[in-house]
Amino acid sequence: MNEKEAMDYIEHIQEKLGSDYSLRDVKELARRVGHPEREIKAVHIAGTNGKGSVGNYISTILAISGYTVGRYVSPAVFDYYERIQRIDGPTCTYISKEELAETITLLKGHCEDMVAEGFSHPTAFEIETVMAFLLFKAWDVDIAVVECGLGGRLDATNILAGPLLTVFTSISLDHTKLLGSTVADIAREKYGIIKEHALVISKKQAECETLIKEICSAKRAELILIENKCIVPKNFLPAQTTFFYKNEEYTLQQGGVFQSENAAIAIESARALVQKGFEEITEKAIKEGLLQSRWKGRFDVVSREPFLLVDGAHNENAAKSLCHSLEAYFPGEKFSFIIGVFRDKAYRKMLSLLFPIAENIYTVTAPGARGLPSGELYQCIIKEEGVTAYDCGRMEDALKLALAENRGGKIVVCGSLSILKEVYLFFGNLSRKSH
Repeated sequence: MNEKEAMDYIEHIQEKLGSDYSLRDVKELARRVGHPEREIKAVHIAGTNGKGSVGNYISTILAISGYTVGRYVSPAVFDYYERIQRIDGPTCTYISKEELAETITLLKGHCEDMVAEGFSHPTAFEIETVMAFLLFKAWDVDIAVVECGLGGRLDATNILAGPLLTVFTSISLDHTKLLGSTVADIAREKYGIIKEHALVISKKQAECETLIKEICSAKRAELILIENKCIVPKNFLPAQTTFFYKNEEYTLQQGGVFQSENAAIAIESARALVQKGFEEITEKAIKEGLLQSRWKGRFDVVSREPFLLVDGAHNENAAKSLCHSLEAYFPGEKFSFIIGVFRDKAYRKMLSLLFPIAENIYTVTAPGARGLPSGELYQCIIKEEGVTAYDCGRMEDALKLALAENRGGKIVVCGSLSILKEVYLFFGNLSRKSH
């Protein structure tokens, strides 16, 4: 297949099969191509919010330390090819069109053989996961940083047999129909990636602390818990966040109060990797890696004049973090929000959190079958006192209207990662990585 045929195949499989929350077929597909996941060293990351930021910090620290890093990102936001990355020093390249076509051709043949032999056809995410491991092996990366797609226990990435580190970011309510109705239920699913004798690093959460300790004890896994009391904020500026972690000062370009927690997870992960043989990682490399890391779509100022900020807040907990950050960086101010959401998210709760700091809300329709029509979102807002609502439909229309009406005011785009690409394109500051 050529690149277009490979992409058409993946899109067809995604539309036809959707998701399959199990490991049977992905394990079989990996077996048929020689179990590449067994031949790479890996950091495995799960959590509800913050996986991308933590993965980015860890990857940058490793690259600055001189290691070649493979990175598997879920979900891709701006470009399909960003899912599978190779980071070598300052250079980050995505899987190439040729690599995609060649690897998908190989995997398609195995998928067809599996179906003929009575297996189910692997899903798009399962195929992409095996493709990532094949490429990491071919690229001979020193280490791979791998994000779970959904949950953990039955996520396709959990075919990793013995990652060097198992890392957990914050856990909150999301995908409740599949993962469970409580934070503890969801945590149990995510903690399903903990293997025997693993080294586990996690943010300390009261709702999950007993559970993770019990699982680590049963698995004879070492556990490092990161406590908020060890993180002391210093300065919150749009282009710089400074904080202390265990009395050491660190600076981030990445905005958001919550990023200090993500950075602390990365700091402990980097220090743990030193003990795992990655001895080129120094404290200087950790500080420089954190400073250089930027992850688009996470409390990111896209334009200063006019002021527009985007944040991928797409569930209740992320909306709380967004509000906390806005209040910390811009105390006492109110904002105009452009919002688009998926219909299966707790968008009414998200809106209720934004109302106290909102002047205007412009609704757009998030792309894809899961996207909630902007008119339905608008109907949830129009009765709120003190907030003016506009049903815009398209992101371009919402941006033009908001920019025309909010001269001098601050605009925030949030609700779903899927709506952010159009914002960056509108302002002309989104460039595709070289392939």
